[in-house]
Amino acid sequence: MVTTNPDWPDWATKALGPDGAARIEAAIAAAEAETAGEIVPVLVRRSSTVGHVPLLAFTLLALCLLLFDLAAYGSAWWGGPHWAWLGLGWLLAAGLALFAARFDAVQRILTSRLDQTLQVELRAEVEFFENRVGQTRESTGILLFVSLMERRAVVLADRAIAEKLDPGIWQEVIDLKIAGVKRGDLAAGFVEAIGRCGALLTPHFPIRADDTNELRDHLIVKE
Repeated sequence: MVTTNPDWPDWATKALGPDGAARIEAAIAAAEAETAGEIVPVLVRRSSTVGHVPLLAFTLLALCLLLFDLAAYGSAWWGGPHWAWLGLGWLLAAGLALFAARFDAVQRILTSRLDQTLQVELRAEVEFFENRVGQTRESTGILLFVSLMERRAVVLADRAIAEKLDPGIWQEVIDLKIAGVKRGDLAAGFVEAIGRCGALLTPHFPIRADDTNELRDHLIVKE
């Protein structure tokens, strides 16, 4: 049965598969059946600004055109003035740059790793507050954040969890999410990461008789 949210954009449906939503929701429910922690997975298409990518791509293509003097080959082989071939080359470079800039791989290559890291971390912090992960009764919320274009993940734990668990332990959870992205099964990466979070949280924050589900058990998808 297809359970993917019909309001999700095409990129999210493609990344998660037809049953991704159901698998993730089931994983959250299973994990939170054993722990008082509130696990909130968030997926965004990208965190980095990419307005520079078309211009940078055009600049690189134009440099190749000039360095290899491709216009001269066109003039020699098919005739016509050099300037006309050069102008045609620039037009083709502009069109190719605009087309290529739409792809995640090109955006990733033409955005520095430092910028990607900083902007992904900043976006994760924004999502932590916007989705009220830091507003649970006992400060036991945890955000599992993935930014798809950058292929980067962040885990942010609220105060009570941070006091109990070493920050370095979350790298294992991050690796599970990124492994899912790289093998083309993002939903499985989230499921494995959620399960690992449940195992880490349960010894310190076991489920209580009066426990209430404060945050919805679903994947949040944003551009």
